[in-house]
Amino acid sequence: MATVSPSVGLRLAANKTLPLLPPLQWITGTVHEMLVQPGENFYVFSLSSADKTVILRIADPHTGAPQTIVNAVNPVYDMMKEAYFRKLQVEVGYRDFGPDPQAGINNLSIDRVILTQ
Repeated sequence: MATVSPSVGLRLAANKTLPLLPPLQWITGTVHEMLVQPGENFYVFSLSSADKTVILRIADPHTGAPQTIVNAVNPVYDMMKEAYFRKLQVEVGYRDFGPDPQAGINNLSIDRVILTQ
C-alpha cells in the first residue's frame, strides 16, 4: 500500500487553488441607519460618504454567507453600533459578493472597520 510522505502531502495541499475573493473596497463616512433581522441572520448598516451611500452587511468576509451569531461580542457589530450612536467617522473595508435576490441588494460584506475622530 502506497503512503504519502509529509512533504508530498504539504506540496499537494499548497497546490490546491483557493477561490478568489472579490477585491477589497473602502468607504469612509457615517452610519445613518441600522437594520437587524436576527431570524434571517441579516444585519445591515447604511453608510453615507460625501458622494454615495452603501448598504453593508455583517457576513463572512471570505464567502459572503450570513453569520449566525451576531451580538455585542462581535467586534464588527460593536464598532458599527458605536459609530452610529456616537456619530463617528468610520472607514469600512468590504467585499462585493454580487446580487442577493432575497434581500434585493448586493451582498457587500464587511471585512474590516476603522473608527476615526
